[in-house]
Amino acid sequence: MRQEIEDGQSKIEEQKARIKDLEQENLAKEQEVTSLTHRNQLLEQRVETLEVTLKEAKAKASEAAQDSSQNEALQRRIQLMEEEAEQTDKTLRETNEKCVHTSPQVPLYEYVC
Repeated sequence: MRQEIEDGQSKIEEQKARIKDLEQENLAKEQEVTSLTHRNQLLEQRVETLEVTLKEAKAKASEAAQDSSQNEALQRRIQLMEEEAEQTDKTLRETNEKCVHTSPQVPLYEYVC
């Protein structure tokens, strides 16, 4: 009977040790859950910040694209105006030459702007 009591007490001590180990393991897991929950909150905040940054970047990219197309349109307009100016200058020179050939007695400077 004594042996049974000692065996029973030994099993109780083993079970107490096992309970203590499980409680420590449970505490460690609760701390890990708390840590992961906090980390998750931080990551969610970071995602929100990145979404705002992305939205701003897309708006700036869209604005830049509009500016770029407007710039291209203005460059085309300048090119057309330069071509028109060259054509007008050419026409003026041709007209001056015709005037010089048709009226050689008139001084050249009267035909030049």
